[in-house]
Amino acid sequence: SLKVLDLISNSIGNEGLSALVAALANCTSLEELDLSCNDFSLATAGLISLSDWLQSNQMDLKHLDVECCGINDEGLQALCVGAAKHCKDLQLAGNDSITA
Repeated sequence: SLKVLDLISNSIGNEGLSALVAALANCTSLEELDLSCNDFSLATAGLISLSDWLQSNQMDLKHLDVECCGINDEGLQALCVGAAKHCKDLQLAGNDSITA
């Protein structure tokens, strides 16, 4: 079973993030997901998908890294709903568009 998925700097945007979430729909064993250095500046819909996935699955995600992804306040709000419920460590450094 998949425990760690590292997709650093893979040019994942909104569509890619939504596709990734769909592919991970039945993956409940994931403990670490690293999406740092991808461009989520226009990916609010993808971040909502990620948040929904985090909320809908019985998982024990220990680490979610979205550092340096261009996440803005709207994207942060979308992501935090799910991350607050199922993520023990959320890395957000380098997202300079976050003002809240």
